[in-house]
Amino acid sequence: MVQNYNVSTGNGRGVVLVGNTIYSTESGPGGNIFGGSNLIYKTDRTTGLPLGTITVSALPAGAAMSTLAWDGTHFWTSEYLGGNHGYRIDTSGNIVKTITLGLAGSNMDGMEYFNGKLIVNRGDTVGPYDVYDLDGTVLQAAFITPGYATTGIAFDGTDFFTSNIFGSALSQWDGTTGAFKNNIPLTGGSFLIEDLSVDYALREDTGGNGGPVIPEPASMLLLSSGLLGMAGVRRKNT
Repeated sequence: MVQNYNVSTGNGRGVVLVGNTIYSTESGPGGNIFGGSNLIYKTDRTTGLPLGTITVSALPAGAAMSTLAWDGTHFWTSEYLGGNHGYRIDTSGNIVKTITLGLAGSNMDGMEYFNGKLIVNRGDTVGPYDVYDLDGTVLQAAFITPGYATTGIAFDGTDFFTSNIFGSALSQWDGTTGAFKNNIPLTGGSFLIEDLSVDYALREDTGGNGGPVIPEPASMLLLSSGLLGMAGVRRKNT
């Protein structure tokens, strides 16, 4: 672990890194995992200082936001409580699109945007991960099929990474076939990773400059599910 910060007062759920800004969500203020929160927190990646919040308007009452992803101009999130919907949100907090994720139940806690598509798990710590288009049509069911409890997912431009939430490890999956490649142990503490992110500003499909997608040595941002959301940057094994 290279750095860690407290990024909200609630139960950390989703995280996005874009350049020097960390964006994160919580399932409920004060550590209430059953509560709803319509806030996206902003944190300076370098200093760990808070940069304010984005209030998401028109989020269904009590729904909360679990995961968080970035498509280059907008956020995507999934419903933590109340249903199987995904939302596209602009940087002012307006919901500009709502889709139904037909293979998912409630409490989806793994969503990522990649190459004009979404990949989403089916429930709280429940695989597999299915691929959808941006209108909610299933493109490939069970693209990634972990055999253990898994939550957040990130894409580095080549491969996917998921959190083995109770195993203090990340798993690496082929970005083209979905095949398992590797487990990456996490050391230095007890980890309950709810979501993870690479820097979307470096990914070609989300506004990168077309150069090396992730420069080596790369970093991974991890958000834990403790009473205080904690974000850490970790060097990724390749």
